[in-house]
Amino acid sequence: MNKHIHIGANLKALLAVLIAFGAVIIATISVVHATGSGNLPDVAAPTIGSAPNAAELEDLQFIADKEGISLQTAIAQYGWHDNFSIAVAQISEAVPAAFTGAEIVDGSTAWVAFSADAPQAALSIVNTFKSSHSGVSVQIRPDKGFTEVELRKAIEAAHYAVYGSSEVRDAVTTFDFETGEIESVVVLGSGTPNSAIESLEAVARTNLTNATRADILNSISATVVRSENAVLSILESNTEHLGGEALSICTSGFGTINSVQTRGISTAGHCPNSLTDDGSSLTYREEYEGDLGDFQWHTGPNIETDDFYAGSSTASETNRRDVAILGIPNVGQLLCRNGKMSYKNCQYVRKLNMCNGSICNLVQMEKHLSTGGDSGGPVYLSNIAFGLHQGFMYDPGTVEREVFSRADRIDDALGISIATE
Repeated sequence: MNKHIHIGANLKALLAVLIAFGAVIIATISVVHATGSGNLPDVAAPTIGSAPNAAELEDLQFIADKEGISLQTAIAQYGWHDNFSIAVAQISEAVPAAFTGAEIVDGSTAWVAFSADAPQAALSIVNTFKSSHSGVSVQIRPDKGFTEVELRKAIEAAHYAVYGSSEVRDAVTTFDFETGEIESVVVLGSGTPNSAIESLEAVARTNLTNATRADILNSISATVVRSENAVLSILESNTEHLGGEALSICTSGFGTINSVQTRGISTAGHCPNSLTDDGSSLTYREEYEGDLGDFQWHTGPNIETDDFYAGSSTASETNRRDVAILGIPNVGQLLCRNGKMSYKNCQYVRKLNMCNGSICNLVQMEKHLSTGGDSGGPVYLSNIAFGLHQGFMYDPGTVEREVFSRADRIDDALGISIATE
């Protein structure tokens, strides 16, 4: 049975779940597929209390099919993730000098952390979320001793100090909230003794305190681990063109717009500068590969919109959607990624603020489900743009995990924004 028909046939059953979810449903569920040129009508931006719209219901059905659970169960477990992400984004914007981080723990639990006491403005946003999602428990964690901004600087400072050392061939760096530990996994040159690890840790700690503040080591530690691998990460561009949303080498991300209203298309910065889309040559504009992520943008002979292809599990279906807002990813959140080779896959966010070689501000996923040619593809849920796929890394030694650049960092990196209208 077609899954979109299945959603309509079970609408009455869904209403009970979604009303308990704490929001009002507009009973018009339809999935729009690309049938020609032109921009889709803008969709309403989701809010902290809004129920899943048609696009999110399709994502949740996809996840339910993959996990062998009912759509109602998928809604109960994952349907609040985007709402929590919106709440966290509002907290981050409202109290940047206090906000530390947030995480989705399981199907009914999450936490939000602060450097000292939780400000009332943040508590009000959390209460707004809880009023619409009574089945979700949100723990407040005060007194972490550092903010999200300080944490990002600390991770980058430790990583680049280690990565820039002459004996280091490659490095990836992650942070663990539970232990407060920044860990850099490194590939050392042939013949380099293990004693070099101690000096690398000293360099990391010194650079960490110099870049932030002297007492940061009271809350955050820095360690270095030697890897036996020859490489720690792989980028996923290729030379095969499959058509559709595919670029000649990589996958297109989201539509972009700059301050003078020039529209374009985004992809990963490591992709080639000369790209074509459906046989038409794109005009290379600029790229960025550094502490903010891995980005590139092009303009082309055709009008670029704020629509994107959400994909499916096969090459035969390209589901077209409108971007409503940008999202901020959270650990434990379920997100989807589309690529021209592996198509659509959905999985959990594992770690934030990752550094991978020369690139930082990456988000790490639980598994590696992508393949060559997927670089630059959109990471999303429903109509929310979260990022652009970069590739995968080995963590800590042999486990492969996907990574992506955050969509909300492209403005600072390239002076362009993901288009939402």
